[in-house]
Amino acid sequence: MRRNPRASKYISGDSFGGETRAVYIPSMRIIPFVFVLSLPVAGLAAMPAFHFQPMPVEPGDPRETLSAVDVDGDGDLDFYSGMYGKAHWFENQGDGAWRRHAISDSSDTDVGAAAADIDGDGRIDRVAGSFWYRNPGAGGGAWTTHRYGEARYVHDLLVADMDADGRPDVVTLLPREIVWFKNPSNPLDTAQWEKNIIVYGEEYATHHGGIAVGDLDGDGDPDVSRLDCWFENPGSGAGTWTRRPGPDFGRDGPWGLTGKALILDMDGDGANDLLQAECDIGNGRVAWFRNLDGKGLTWRPHLFKDSTEGHDFHSLVVADFDGDGDPDVLSIGGSNGSGAPKVFIWERLDPKGEQWNEHLILEGVKGHEAVAGDYDGDGDVDILSKSWGDSFHYLLVNQRIPSSLARAKPPGRAAYQPAASIWRPRFRSGRGWVDPLGRIEPGAGESVNAILRSF
Repeated sequence: MRRNPRASKYISGDSFGGETRAVYIPSMRIIPFVFVLSLPVAGLAAMPAFHFQPMPVEPGDPRETLSAVDVDGDGDLDFYSGMYGKAHWFENQGDGAWRRHAISDSSDTDVGAAAADIDGDGRIDRVAGSFWYRNPGAGGGAWTTHRYGEARYVHDLLVADMDADGRPDVVTLLPREIVWFKNPSNPLDTAQWEKNIIVYGEEYATHHGGIAVGDLDGDGDPDVSRLDCWFENPGSGAGTWTRRPGPDFGRDGPWGLTGKALILDMDGDGANDLLQAECDIGNGRVAWFRNLDGKGLTWRPHLFKDSTEGHDFHSLVVADFDGDGDPDVLSIGGSNGSGAPKVFIWERLDPKGEQWNEHLILEGVKGHEAVAGDYDGDGDVDILSKSWGDSFHYLLVNQRIPSSLARAKPPGRAAYQPAASIWRPRFRSGRGWVDPLGRIEPGAGESVNAILRSF
């Protein structure tokens, strides 16, 4: 058994690049592949235990992309997984079993993929590399492949409604440029997809990954961030984007600056902030940056994890894991880390995000592109992850609400609707507050109990 003296850690203050004030709390032993929750401490909310559940993905079949989505519309959460060449989806059969279905043998990327209803038929499609793959629906049938543009070998690919027309567009980081592709009235016609340049002329080797979409200047339209800066939307997504100073996070690795990033309101002040993690290096960090002026011009860093433990943080998720109504942050050490891989959740303790409690959930299992969702239908948030370069997938099943994966499917639900919150960026529009795919969400300045059809 390996004793870990830092299974639970209280973090206070906003120091960055130096000492972070911390008081270490005694913890129980952490055993690889077994979850042991640290002892509860007065003043700190207890983080639930998680059950480790390997997934039945075929050996020798590498999977590099991951999306959590209700593929067949039956009310429970399935997932997409793919690599360069092959893509599949895995059907949640509700009894602890998963059934594998083929999507395509022609994917031209290894990491860059997303899920969204591209053609507006109510079914969640898959976007990966240069293509989108049309979901045939619950009746089955062949998935059809449609090119939307040139995005081969991309690391980052996002979907968001960039021009407020109600259709999800595609945003990606290409060699020498960041671009978005406008989803046309007929997305089956490749010629109708329009490429819009956000920034051009910067080397791919310098900026490999770490873009995010969200409103950083408070004007209601989606901007695009990179690890070192962000780009202001000219208003309709078309035209000249203005480069603005950002936190200047990230450090060079084998593929240049690479990270995971989210734009969302971390402190409840109504202004979106930046959350970033460094990956594809051996000594990554995780931090969030407070948008002090609400315009994205002044930032205050808050460090979750420094570089001393040797982690490659290739996962970044914000969700309410402990059910207390506020956002928690998850990241997992990946394949390029110099230290033992670990799963961390940082629990928010105060409304402004000044104080966090670090929980070490698991040690000894690598993570890559983790996603969150309610896989067993019990109302709390579980975690789906995998390692890089092989077929090993696993679930971390949240035990806050006791349940089992071997339960029947919930009857009569047309769409997957978890009780727990998954935090996502939002934008103002003429229809009110909307999510990245243009869906209406209530409550300005509040996080939403999202309908998690895709994320």
